[in-house]
Amino acid sequence: MSSRPDVSVSRRAFLKFASQPRSDSIRPPWSDEASILAHCTECKKCVASCPEKIIKPGNDRGPVLDFSSGACTFSGACAEACPSGALDRSREFDWPWRADVSDKCLSLQAITCRTCEDACEPQAIRFKLAIGGASEPIVDIDQCTGCGACAYGCPVAAITFKRLQPEQQKDPT
Repeated sequence: MSSRPDVSVSRRAFLKFASQPRSDSIRPPWSDEASILAHCTECKKCVASCPEKIIKPGNDRGPVLDFSSGACTFSGACAEACPSGALDRSREFDWPWRADVSDKCLSLQAITCRTCEDACEPQAIRFKLAIGGASEPIVDIDQCTGCGACAYGCPVAAITFKRLQPEQQKDPT
């Protein structure tokens, strides 16, 4: 009698699954997980063309954004440089990422810091004053562009990004 569990996944399928990109990876604008998987050749032309130098080779497959290096201006240079069609500027621009502030935020610890608010050009981050000196950061997801300027400036890396669900996204019409 064998003590090994019955595993119906082949070694090839297991390794292929392990190399699949994580669905929480923030991909460059004008791309999505499906286009990266189907078309990206990992040529790194998008990395080289990014004026903000925030596109990095991913640990999985294809490029990812790294907001610790700066903010995205949505210039489209990455999509224009992509020869494979993984990033395609003719694709409808649907950026589902919005800022989310974690409990590490200094203002929540009653330490004065509004770096994210200062960095946010569309003024999507505001602070609600509270008794005791703490201020609660509030992100207006309708104003947030998901550019990453707030994350780049945060001294304690309290800003992450969450993907909006389809029902949360604005109808452009």
